[in-house]
Amino acid sequence: MLNTENIQSLIDSGEGYNVEFKVRVPSKVRELTEEICAFANADGGYLLIGVDDNGQVVDTNLENDKRSAIQGSISEISPALHCELYSVNISNKTVWVIDVPSGKDKPYIFSGSIYVREGANSQKLRTAEEMRSFFQECNKIFFD
Repeated sequence: MLNTENIQSLIDSGEGYNVEFKVRVPSKVRELTEEICAFANADGGYLLIGVDDNGQVVDTNLENDKRSAIQGSISEISPALHCELYSVNISNKTVWVIDVPSGKDKPYIFSGSIYVREGANSQKLRTAEEMRSFFQECNKIFFD
């Protein structure tokens, strides 16, 4: 679990390969889950809810139903992935953190698709060549 100083440092560094900002939970929670899946297929990362694209902290409150929806959506990632969801107070404003580990059982699949991080963006693998390349990176294809 990151503390206030760690989170502020992530915000100051801006979005990137391991950090994604969201002002609020999107109406389609699956958009968050695609990002989470991509982080798990990469080196892990942090999804910060309550931060805009310019790094400005906006106060955010996640009611129980939103937290449940996020956890329920994360549970649809296969294989199972455990992420921490917690809040941090920054300048008297609440930022919610989804702490995503680098997955040990790659590839992680959500809704029948593999998502990966490319720079500061999450991408869905669409071609057989992209998938083959990813499986090779994960050491899941062996040429004997």
